[in-house]
Amino acid sequence: MERSHPQRYRTVWAWVGVVVVVGVGGQQQPRVETPWGTFLGKEYMSARQQDRKIYAFTGIPYAKPPVGDLRFRTPVDYGAHSTPFNATSASPACLQWDNLRGRGVVGQEDCLYLNVYTNTMPAPPDYYNTQPVLVFLHAGTWMAGSGGDGLFQPDYLLESDVTVVTINHRLGPFGFLSTEDKESPGNYGLLDQVRALEWVRDHVRYFGGMNDTVTVMGSGAGGISAHLLVLSPKARGASIYPDNSALIHKAISQSGTAYSPHALVRDALTQALKLGLALGCPTLTSALLLPCLRAIPASKIIEQMPSMYKWDEEPLPFGPVIDAWQGDEAFLPDEPNHLIRHKQFLQVPWLVGTNRNDGAFRVQDILKDSSLTMQLNKQWEKYGPILLDLKDTSCKDSVDIANRIRKYYMGKKAFGEESSKEFVEMMTDRFFVHPTDHATRDHCYYLQGKHCYRYELVYCGRKSFLDFLHHQSPQEAANSAFGAGLSNPRFQNTRGAHGWGVSFLDELLFLFPSSKLDLIYKRDFDSDSASRVSTHMLMLWANFIKSSDPTPELDGWPDDVSPWGAWWEPFVHGYHYYLQIDPEMESKDGPLRNEQMTFWNDLALFENRDRNVLKDEL
Repeated sequence: MERSHPQRYRTVWAWVGVVVVVGVGGQQQPRVETPWGTFLGKEYMSARQQDRKIYAFTGIPYAKPPVGDLRFRTPVDYGAHSTPFNATSASPACLQWDNLRGRGVVGQEDCLYLNVYTNTMPAPPDYYNTQPVLVFLHAGTWMAGSGGDGLFQPDYLLESDVTVVTINHRLGPFGFLSTEDKESPGNYGLLDQVRALEWVRDHVRYFGGMNDTVTVMGSGAGGISAHLLVLSPKARGASIYPDNSALIHKAISQSGTAYSPHALVRDALTQALKLGLALGCPTLTSALLLPCLRAIPASKIIEQMPSMYKWDEEPLPFGPVIDAWQGDEAFLPDEPNHLIRHKQFLQVPWLVGTNRNDGAFRVQDILKDSSLTMQLNKQWEKYGPILLDLKDTSCKDSVDIANRIRKYYMGKKAFGEESSKEFVEMMTDRFFVHPTDHATRDHCYYLQGKHCYRYELVYCGRKSFLDFLHHQSPQEAANSAFGAGLSNPRFQNTRGAHGWGVSFLDELLFLFPSSKLDLIYKRDFDSDSASRVSTHMLMLWANFIKSSDPTPELDGWPDDVSPWGAWWEPFVHGYHYYLQIDPEMESKDGPLRNEQMTFWNDLALFENRDRNVLKDEL
């Protein structure tokens, strides 16, 4: 495939200038000129390789501010910049209720910005380069998070010659409120991602990236987003096969797929009406509701979020929806498993996996709150089905299923510190391993001519993402949002983060340095085990981003010896290989947690409703 924009853009290249360095305020400042404007960035040295320059262009608007009449609407192209844009400010987080970190209302409604990080400057007239692009989609379960909060820095991947783009997209009701009709179809946060990917397609070559080699990657909601984008007609070109109009060419889903229980909201209209009633809006019709919601201050809307949950942070009030009523404009026209079974998805390589103790992230949250723990112990039949996201089954069935799950994992144990291991295993299998196993088996069976790769991270690094929540880092404590170095009371540390195992988002700490956790791994195989795992993971991830194969064969090497220290065998029908990520890096011939997966497959879960059909084929 030719490394270029679609044909319609080639006529404007003649007046596009070279990326140069100019003097601004006595300092050297990178400058990129494109057909849509000039961008001024900043330069810094890589966190690990101090001799490697990184050029950062941050806070770039990719769509018009979604405020006023543009609230609850499809994003609109920002257009061209008539004067040089100073791309050195941080991208503001999108408006959200940040219950996790106890900060309440955070961010702003005008938030559709992205950041570009590169280590190469292409030259005109062809702007030829060989650097692939990674678009990183943040986590946050559709309700929180940001692509520019500084927790994960792109330096490692830039050292591997990958251009990195991070984005913000709308969250909560602003990103996902749906009346299940054309008044407010929903999926705005996902359509923001599409608009950002269109910006990448059109602009990234001038920043050093190849627009025909774009990988989307994320964890949690970011991993779900990556999978949904593969399934969405909005990310395709003329067919299900990549062409010059396709927005993505590879996908990496970490601890989240389109089969995850949190992937889709199935009571969107009910939630929209509930929010409208709480704000005093007319709810007789969506045509009356939407103008009222657009006129209310954004802060008033987001302040309603705590009242939208049934129990603690469950179930999710806002998220992606199947928007079949949109017809040809639908982002997700059918159930994910139906789209996959009918091969209605973009045929691109997919890397997918989980962490051994992904569920610890939620479990430690619950166990730090004695009232939540007591409610689970004393009123399991009321709160268990909510915790386990069994809302799509009948009331009687959901209680029965919740009881079976609890008995299988917990036996007769009560919820508490003494049973935390079993609790973590239950939550990990429910929300991460089982949906990933189900999705991987289906998706990889129907993927034509491309490979899937699955992994399980089992090794604990020097720090965990839970350290960030616990504010164990002196730097984070000093800058604590709770004041005076105090941590969120829901995360008061009674045991070290490593006591929870390899938790949610921990894989990112091997792939991204973190100044907030004061964590940088060495780039070699001969020092400590954690640095070895980080170095190996970066090599595998970079190989996949560049060549679609994490362990490609190299000329001059014997077939039975891997130049990468391991062979990562693809996940294919009948051979459910996965890579166990630890210092040994060994491909297991699976299947992963087969006994537990058989248990989950036999439950009358909503997501298993078509399992009897698929079993005949798989």
